[in-house]
Amino acid sequence: MKFIPKALTALLCSSAMLLSAAVHAEEINRHNFKVAFVMAKDHPHGLGANKFAEILKEKSDGKMKVMVFASGTLGGDAQVISSVQGGTVDMTMVTPGLLTGIEKSFGLYGMPFLFKNSAEVDAVLDSSVGQSLLTKLEPHGLIGLGYWDHGFRHVTNSRRPVQTVEDIKGLKLRLMQIPSAIESFRALGANVVPLSYTELYTAMETRTVDGQENPLAAIEASKFYEVQKYLSLTGHFYDPLVVIFSKRTWDKLNETERELVRSASLEAQAYERKVSRDMAVSSLEALAKHGMQIDEVAPAEIERMREVVRPTVEKLVAEYGPELMAEMNAEIAKVRNAQ
Repeated sequence: MKFIPKALTALLCSSAMLLSAAVHAEEINRHNFKVAFVMAKDHPHGLGANKFAEILKEKSDGKMKVMVFASGTLGGDAQVISSVQGGTVDMTMVTPGLLTGIEKSFGLYGMPFLFKNSAEVDAVLDSSVGQSLLTKLEPHGLIGLGYWDHGFRHVTNSRRPVQTVEDIKGLKLRLMQIPSAIESFRALGANVVPLSYTELYTAMETRTVDGQENPLAAIEASKFYEVQKYLSLTGHFYDPLVVIFSKRTWDKLNETERELVRSASLEAQAYERKVSRDMAVSSLEALAKHGMQIDEVAPAEIERMREVVRPTVEKLVAEYGPELMAEMNAEIAKVRNAQ
């Protein structure tokens, strides 16, 4: 074997690295992705989508670009999910309950009073059970990229403060069009009115409905304080956001491109979770300044509400997956035992 000078060896290694980098760069093709959602562009969903676009563009040296469509410009949640499955929209972020018609196990996230804080939430979402649920979407034309934050949901209305179970009875409340939300509030005595989010403001303005329930950032971003007087901090549901990508688009990407999308999504996930949780605090202060009456709900009343909806929870868990629910509860217990 002939002797090869160190300088030549270094040059050969350097050339190989440059060639490898060139090959890697050639694997990234030009793509223009559409990301659509119903919230406003300055809501955490919009900020997260823009961060995803920024990160992906940087990681791909400008070859992979993202067009962001906010405020339901490409349709409501159900329409956008269908568009993602069809490949005319590439990505969206939706609450798990909207996926129950596709994969019923996602309904487990919608159980009322399941989580007490964000630490419990993240323990479940980032656990093996949370990740396993994402894989169930692929046979339905969707790739689950991860979970962003939407926040704990609270009740607002234009008629009266809600501080007890009895205060909910008789209120006409718009609910998400998912079984866990509808059945839970019916059990609490509300008159449930299913409506698309894009129709909600007008329905409250015209008093077609008395109120609704949403996370604080959504209440502020959608200016519900203009048509709602009372905000009650019930925290009855926690909504993660499931980030879903079109499998039709995914199948056209090579492995390098897929890795860039996954990596950008995870970085955007960490950013969006922090922004969303910080905004929940600032939104509460802003809503008070806008004149909403904010009412705390005593722990004893939260417990009463939990007892009222317990039969509903047991029925839904039996339908959606008791084994998975047990795994979720085990992750929550780990956090509570450590606190």
